[in-house]
Parts: sequence; structure tokens; C-alpha cells
Amino acid sequence: MQSLHVFEERYRLLIAEGRDFGVVLIRLGSEVGPGRARELHEVGTVAALERVTPLPGDRFHVLVRGVARFRLLSVDSTSRPYLVGRVRRLPDPPPSESPRLVGLLTRYLRAHGVEAGPDLVDRLNRRTVWLVGSVLQAELPRRQRLLETGDPALAEELLADELARMRRLGRLGTPPAQPPSPN
Repeated sequence: MQSLHVFEERYRLLIAEGRDFGVVLIRLGSEVGPGRARELHEVGTVAALERVTPLPGDRFHVLVRGVARFRLLSVDSTSRPYLVGRVRRLPDPPPSESPRLVGLLTRYLRAHGVEAGPDLVDRLNRRTVWLVGSVLQAELPRRQRLLETGDPALAEELLADELARMRRLGRLGTPPAQPPSPN
């Protein structure tokens, strides 16, 4: 789940339409929008609206859930105030059967104050790579590579690197004062 604060007119319109939308990382350039130069990554995530809370000033607090990956085939920047993409949904890779990956993710979650009970471990076994991508505090290009490949070995590498970094900083085993940012 991802929490968003929506305040720009074009995105307020998108949320008011009540449809799922795509999230794509900007590879090069500035904020997306008509007339702005940009280059987008080809693989993104479908965000399903879970909860929309109106705020003063025509703003929204939005909770979304990533539900599928897609490949961006083309972009229309003229028909709506926000970008509209033509996409092809990508299949999920097979579930990871790596006990090491589940163990690393469990340690990472515990380090952030999340206890991995039996229900969570069952979900970890089925969607481990995507959970890593959603919770890991790593550089965006590395997370993007994980989204594009779905590679369990890369997920293990990213988790091991982050756990080692946390250990060097003395944070492993001590929950942070506030939850990690999903950005």
C-alpha cells in the first residue's frame, strides 16, 4: 500500500474519475505534464484506489495498492490533463521458492518493527519479490530493475545490501522512530 497526497488539478481530476492508474518512474527530465521534456521507464505499476479521503482545498489523501506490472507502449499527452498510456499487462514471474529471500525479507521487516507472523510468511512465499520492491529503501534505479525483472536473486542482493548498510549504521535490530518511507 502506498499513501499519496493529491493536490495538483490534473491528478485531482484523475482521482475524481475513480479509476485505477499507472505509476511510471521518470528516467530523465522533469515532472511529467504537457509541454515538459521527459523520458519514462517502460515498466510501471497499476495502482488501484483503496481509499480516498477528501481534504480541505480540494485535495485528497489517497491510499493505493500496486496490483500488476505493465509495459508502456505509447503515451498520449494531449487528450487529458494527465498522461494517458497504452499499456500491455506483464505476467507475474513464478513465486520465489527461495528460503533465503524470505529470511532476508523477514529480517528486514523486523528491523523496521514489523513482526512476520504465519500469515505474513505465507504471503511472503507467494509474492516475495514484489514485497521487497514495495518496502525496500533502495535507490530508485535498483528498485526499477527489480520491478522490470522480478528476479529473486536481485531481490536477495538488494535486501542483503540494505541489511549490511543498516548494520554498519547500527540500526539493525532497533525499530526506527517512524515507519520507513515507501518512496
